[in-house]
Amino acid sequence: MSARIERLATDTAQLPPFARICLRVPHFKVPLELDQIECSRDVFELDDRRELVERLLAQATRRKPHVAVLDAIRSLEHSQACAVVTGQQPGLLGGPLYSLYKALHAVRLARSLSQAHERPVVPIFWNHADDHDIAEAHHAWLLNENLDLQRIGLAGLSSGKQPLSRIVFDEEKHRLAAVRTAIEQTLGRETHAADALELFAPRDGESFAAAFTRAFEELLGPLGLVLLEPDWIREPLSRALARIVQAPLASALAEGETNLRALGYTPTIESATAALLFHVDERGRQPLRLGGDGFRYDGEEGSRRADELAAEIVQAPLEWSPGALLRPIAQDLCLPSVAYVGGWGELSYLAQLGPLRRAVGAPLTAAAPRWSCTLVDPQTDEAVTRVGKSFAELIATRGAAAQVGADEPPPPVIAELRAIAERAAKELNAKKEELSELDRRIAINLGRTSTQIRSLVDKLCEKAEHVHANRAGRGKRLVRRVTNTLAPRGELQERVLCLPPFIARFGREWIVELFDAMGPLEAGHLLVRLGEALPQAEVDESEAQQEDNE
Repeated sequence: MSARIERLATDTAQLPPFARICLRVPHFKVPLELDQIECSRDVFELDDRRELVERLLAQATRRKPHVAVLDAIRSLEHSQACAVVTGQQPGLLGGPLYSLYKALHAVRLARSLSQAHERPVVPIFWNHADDHDIAEAHHAWLLNENLDLQRIGLAGLSSGKQPLSRIVFDEEKHRLAAVRTAIEQTLGRETHAADALELFAPRDGESFAAAFTRAFEELLGPLGLVLLEPDWIREPLSRALARIVQAPLASALAEGETNLRALGYTPTIESATAALLFHVDERGRQPLRLGGDGFRYDGEEGSRRADELAAEIVQAPLEWSPGALLRPIAQDLCLPSVAYVGGWGELSYLAQLGPLRRAVGAPLTAAAPRWSCTLVDPQTDEAVTRVGKSFAELIATRGAAAQVGADEPPPPVIAELRAIAERAAKELNAKKEELSELDRRIAINLGRTSTQIRSLVDKLCEKAEHVHANRAGRGKRLVRRVTNTLAPRGELQERVLCLPPFIARFGREWIVELFDAMGPLEAGHLLVRLGEALPQAEVDESEAQQEDNE
């Protein structure tokens, strides 16, 4: 299958204010050229490399991934090897589409750096399995046959604080059979539906984290993407976290926030109140924030000093994890990172961390804004043409432009047909009295016939009006197709819809084509047309029939 890919204007997805000041943030690096990324992590100790490789290989051999994954892991032992990192919280059915775009962009940047610097550069996807936002992860959105958004979710899950790595799917408790049935019904009889279901459907005994790792490793393992779950490197992660908490966190984080405010930007995360790290116990993840002599739990009167907390972390590594602000630095201390690929929201809080990186001795990892994409099927492609708006306008307005159609009157032939039917009905009814003299029952049937003729012509005219409305961009189904596909729930497609329907219908080949179209350091928006364009007659008949059914 061939994908037709077009680069839209950089600001199509509406760049946030941070994008306009990011190059001026002190101690923060958004590279514009490959040579602005220093591909050297010689300071990453050989013993640390060996430990990382051993841990990753130990996990990989259990899953038997593509050989490209194993080769990528082994290459990390090279003294000059480095990594491009990205990451995301795992979600049901692989989570939103942007997880795929992050992963592909990280692979593209890693390959480009490897060629430019002639050394191994490994793309690593950090599976944020420590996160506990189950309300965000336990459902997925798909389009059903009526082009309405359908929410598919797991039963028996509350908004608890257990890490996603510890939430294991249970066939009965989470009603997995019902979830699979709902997915099958939504995917219908698509050519690759079985493949999509096998990849993404939740499995009994599998955790959120493991399901995400399995699916993305299967999809992108051939490209050499290495998946990483925090539990696999818990000891080195705890050493990094202990090192971080002993730094002057309050002053360093405050300095980073001051730098942003000086540029007119409000920091994304306020460090004074943020959960900087979490302790996991039987109740789930318990946040620790700055307070007292160092750190304290919510509602706690006392506190603990940084050195006391560091000792606790090292002694019980499985019980501790970093919060959103500290995770980027912790991962850069555990990995030979030289660049991170993320969305603008992520990069905005990474920009707060420059002074803390300096205080901890962590590298100044380059921050690369990820590609944004919109996937388009042939029906939506045709619908956009009929709406009479550009893709750029529809995406930029989050679908609102589709609601504004030209108030074009229907063609005169429709009114003419109704007038003919009305005249015919009157003329037929005018003969009822004469016909009644011949046979009263036949006269009654003539009256019914005149009514039926008018009714049949009315239905024909209504269908013609549906077709006209579709062509003018005002058909209900047409607008619903455009808005729910390009901007579901008034957001970018990539933030709401998930991957399985696109795999089910178009297979996997388009993913490699999308990867080939991505530049290593561009941050634009890609329009990806999937499948062959539909014949005009087929579109007319399909849309009119669907409108009639509704």
